[in-house]
Amino acid sequence: MDKAVDWFCFHVVEDGLLDAKTCIAVAQAIEEQGYKVDLQTFAQAVVDNELCSDVDTIQQFMQMATDEARSIGFPPESVFDDASASAEPVNFESSFEQSELPPIEERPPLTVQAGQQWLAGWPDLSQAEELGREGALKLLNAFLHKARQTQCSDVHISSGSYPFVRRFKNVHLVPGQKVVTPEVAEAINLAPLNDEQRGLFNREHDLDYSYSISEEDRYRTNVLRQRLGVAGSYRLIDKDVRSLRDLGFKRPETIEKLTTHHQGLILVTGPAGCGKSSTLASLVDFINRNRHDHIITVEDPIEVIHRPINCNITQRELNTHTRSFGNALRAALREDPDIIVIGELRDLETIEMAIRSSETGHLVIGTLHTGSAATTMDRILDVFPPNQQAQIRAMVSESLKGVICQQLLPNRDNTGVALAAEIMLGTLAVSNLIREGKTFQLPSTIQTGRNLGMATMEQSYFDLYMSGQRSFEQTMPLMTSQELIRQMQQNEARLNAQAAGMDLNKKRGWGFGRK
Repeated sequence: MDKAVDWFCFHVVEDGLLDAKTCIAVAQAIEEQGYKVDLQTFAQAVVDNELCSDVDTIQQFMQMATDEARSIGFPPESVFDDASASAEPVNFESSFEQSELPPIEERPPLTVQAGQQWLAGWPDLSQAEELGREGALKLLNAFLHKARQTQCSDVHISSGSYPFVRRFKNVHLVPGQKVVTPEVAEAINLAPLNDEQRGLFNREHDLDYSYSISEEDRYRTNVLRQRLGVAGSYRLIDKDVRSLRDLGFKRPETIEKLTTHHQGLILVTGPAGCGKSSTLASLVDFINRNRHDHIITVEDPIEVIHRPINCNITQRELNTHTRSFGNALRAALREDPDIIVIGELRDLETIEMAIRSSETGHLVIGTLHTGSAATTMDRILDVFPPNQQAQIRAMVSESLKGVICQQLLPNRDNTGVALAAEIMLGTLAVSNLIREGKTFQLPSTIQTGRNLGMATMEQSYFDLYMSGQRSFEQTMPLMTSQELIRQMQQNEARLNAQAAGMDLNKKRGWGFGRK
């Protein structure tokens, strides 16, 4: 079974749009008609035969399934594992039997739903093909400006789907738009590229770059070729560098203290889209204002532009200013840096160079895609061959100054995001556990070091709930500590009792708090 179809069915069954037997029946009917069971054909069959009327969600699940199939493979569970189960036959329309399915592009534009007025008034991207390169570029710029005005974090313009945006961690299809045709997708997404970038994209079919409309209006961009044509993703880069407190850290002084070290390793970790780049920019800005040093950054691509204040800052971009992170780090050691900032520790060579640089009198700050401090240490160590791991454990235990692992979560009323962060400091106890390979004990050590400024991710979830930034229903599925769960239940019961008491007082005409 096609991986994307498998993911699509996983989501529609989990969401209750279809059941497993219907998915199996659709796939069997498509095969009986002599068609390949791909995602486009499967989804079109579901829509055309009115098996599901929620076209917006179908489109969203198609995009999710495509991304997950590309990055993960097959889903953890498949509805087709029991394909032998009896499934009622699906009587498809005669158009399916006689000819090719009608293209999904023929679906009408979406309309704005009640309560989502920020989705009104977006520029119509379907005009791009007729406007020429300059016109398409202006249209893209207008679309990106609208995204910035409405506080979106990402814009996606992909052939074969409606344009969609991500706002406060939630995906929204943009109303008033037609499904993007291959011609429109190519005109829009390739409009910003110069001749050199176009040549590279035509050779590699993928391109990462930083798109600057102005110095204060910048976007981290990826363009790629997919089955239905060209797709572009645009991550909005904040105009201003925010302080650690403004980002949402409860005890920013703990993290700021890490930047006072003159050598060592600081790691900022978390999944994609969790704000690592913003935290990294905030750390660089704090150093720039409070130290007098030479900072070298290596990024893919450059996101936030830092202007020298008290430090000299040298920013280098992968493929534009250097061939690889490894080359840039080797060169950096001969360029008299005090602080080296690495956009991503993505391979053995980069990780090894970062660790060695942190041992030779440099403060190294880097990012990783890991979910906790313990898994960060495991990831760092596991990339090395077994015969090197004891040596690397010793080096990391000596050089590690801190790990900041973060997540961005929708807030209580979905009007913004809240930052949850796990903070681990390179204390003597932490160093000993890393040296001895006992990383599984790190969570308990972090918990006992709370008075030093350390915090587990679960404690951070709890603090967000207690401060009112997240609701009880949002937080409970993330909790495992019975003690924290008990405290949450007690607090929720107290709040509910207070609310009931206030209603009762109003009903009887009593004054608030009267006995």
